[in-house]
Amino acid sequence: MHLTILICTHNRAPLLAQALDYLNAATRPAGCDVDIMVAANACSDETHAYLDHYRERQASQNLLSLSWFAEPKPGKSNALNSAVAQFSSDWVSIVDDDHRVSSNFLEQIASAIA
Repeated sequence: MHLTILICTHNRAPLLAQALDYLNAATRPAGCDVDIMVAANACSDETHAYLDHYRERQASQNLLSLSWFAEPKPGKSNALNSAVAQFSSDWVSIVDDDHRVSSNFLEQIASAIA
């Protein structure tokens, strides 16, 4: 099973960083590959630099794998529609950039899917 966590964000790099910290602190479910996709929606703050930095350290710090893309057209629906075309996973869960997920969030999603 392959699960992608999608986060759409607009100029909220500090909140996005916290959301990613919570996702990485969550227990990873057995038998489920989990990755993160971020749609950086018309961002003009440090979001792109933060996402590049995350990707540079993901392997060495055992972080969830992350891919991201810039959606230049403002609006969450534009970011969501662009993301749909890029999914390769079996399942997708959408998390907002200001969400703080529980430690069993990923396990609960995997359990619901199973």
